[in-house]
Amino acid sequence: MQLNVVVPLVVTVVVAVTGYAATYLTSLRLTRRKDHLDRVNRQLSELYGPLYAQSEALNQAWEKFDARYRTKWVRSVPATAEWAATWRLWMSTVFMPLNRRMVETIVTHADLLIEDTIHDSLKELCAHVACYEPIVARWQEDGFDSVQYDDHVSIAGNFQDKKLSKYLQDSFESLKVEQSWLLDRLQKGRPEASLPEPGRAAAQQADIRT
Repeated sequence: MQLNVVVPLVVTVVVAVTGYAATYLTSLRLTRRKDHLDRVNRQLSELYGPLYAQSEALNQAWEKFDARYRTKWVRSVPATAEWAATWRLWMSTVFMPLNRRMVETIVTHADLLIEDTIHDSLKELCAHVACYEPIVARWQEDGFDSVQYDDHVSIAGNFQDKKLSKYLQDSFESLKVEQSWLLDRLQKGRPEASLPEPGRAAAQQADIRT
C-alpha cells in the first residue's frame, strides 16, 4: 500500500479514535456530575435540610419558652408543682416530638451524611433523646407528682444545642454552595476551579473533579 494512502488512513483513524475518546470522557464526566448532583439534592432534601429546619424550630421554641417562664431549675432546690407541670408539658408536647423527629431523620438517612462517620453532635442528640425517654415515660405513670430535678432531667445532662446548630448550619450552607456550583457547571460549562468555599472541600471529598 502506498504511503500517500496509508498516512491519510492512519490520520483518519487517529482522529476518529481521539474524537470518540473525548466524547466518551465528556459523557462520563457529565454523568458523574449529574449523579453527584442527585446525591447533593438528596442530602439537602432528606437529611440536612429537614434537620436544619427542625433544629431552628427547636431553638426558637426554646427561646420562647425561656422568655416566657425564665425559671432555672437547680438540683438543690425543688421546683414548684406548677413549674414542674409546665416543664413536663413543654417537654412532652414540644421539645421531645421535635427531638424524636430529628433522631428519626438521622437514623433513616444516615447514608446521606457528609462525613464517613456520624458527627459527634448527632451522636449526642441521639443519646440525649434516648436518655429522656424513660423520664418522659415515668411522667405518664398514675400518681406521678414529683418536683425533684432528677425526675425531670435526662441523666445525659445538658445538651450542647449550639454545637449541633453550628454543625447543621455549616453543612447545609456548604451543600447549597456545592449544589449551586454543580448546577452552574452542568448548565454553563464553567471551569472546575470556579467552585468557591465552603463547597470546595465537600466537592473534593466526593471526587467530582473528573
